[in-house]
Amino acid sequence: MGDAWGIKLLSVYILVAVGLAVVIALAGLVVGGTPGTPDGASVEGQSPSQFQPDALDIAVDPETGEIPVDGSGGRVLVDTEHANRLTRSELEPLEEALFRAGHTLSFGEDISSTQAYNETLAGTNGLLVIQPTDGFSPDERSVLRNYTDAGGHVVVLAEPTQTRVSIGLLGGSTTVVSFDANNLTGEYGVRMGAESLFNIDDSANDNNFKSIYAAPRGDGPLTDGVETVTFDTAGYAVVRPDSDAEVIYAAAEGTQTLGSRRTAQYPTVARTENFVFVADTSFVDRGELYDADNEVFVGRLLSFLATGTAPERVPGPPAEPSSADNEADDATGTPTPEPTPGNETTPTPSPMPSG
Repeated sequence: MGDAWGIKLLSVYILVAVGLAVVIALAGLVVGGTPGTPDGASVEGQSPSQFQPDALDIAVDPETGEIPVDGSGGRVLVDTEHANRLTRSELEPLEEALFRAGHTLSFGEDISSTQAYNETLAGTNGLLVIQPTDGFSPDERSVLRNYTDAGGHVVVLAEPTQTRVSIGLLGGSTTVVSFDANNLTGEYGVRMGAESLFNIDDSANDNNFKSIYAAPRGDGPLTDGVETVTFDTAGYAVVRPDSDAEVIYAAAEGTQTLGSRRTAQYPTVARTENFVFVADTSFVDRGELYDADNEVFVGRLLSFLATGTAPERVPGPPAEPSSADNEADDATGTPTPEPTPGNETTPTPSPMPSG
């Protein structure tokens, strides 16, 4: 009796196992497709070309190279006194490149607050200003003009106006961040444009429509060895035609303004003899520094800064006029001379009418 019951249980077990095997096999046919298809093989109708592995292998710009810096013994100062959008750690690769070449990089926050601006610039070869969101005072602009007139070099990196979103515990907020030194750069014939740039052509951007390509215009020390640079937050430079400023880099063809969708080859870098303006700051970031020829371009800018003439003395701003200088009797502002004793003029009487 016991043996017969055990045989029945075993038979039921075998039937259940066979049934499960059949169900699993049928499920494999429905889900997996044709039996025997090797893994990774293309099954027509189920593996469109855009999902093939070779189509997903996106080409990126190689991040290789070194930052070449010319000369030695130069001193470069970084402006930190105008609410600049940077941190010291972000500039460590630039500091390292200058150090390797025998130059030094110092920061404005290390300078004594009691030292006059013109005294700070004395003995400095170049001044690097990155995205100042506070303006330069008239006195500071006057000192910088004296500095560049004496042979000092200035490089200004700027960004177009942008809206930044911040998320906190109590919710989100938006902040408009704008370049605020057009009153300075305008004295050299160039200012920041009103809009950001973009390019949807894959051959003219670095895998992002806002990461545009720019290329040199002509030959020179700031373009030597550079074929293409990438700008992630690019704007454009507005160059006054009657100024000494010249365009040395321009955006790739097909580049447009983000707001008004105007297409042109927008200027992105302009310079005068001792002043350079770049309408982007992202190319000095660690993540962008070695894209395309960015590291070569950065090296050219650092060389420009480090090899400027370091004036021993930079004239300060014009002295404020005294109260005596402001006294004038006529509309031309010419003070009335004091009469000399003994030389007083006797008024001539008017002729009387004849009778």
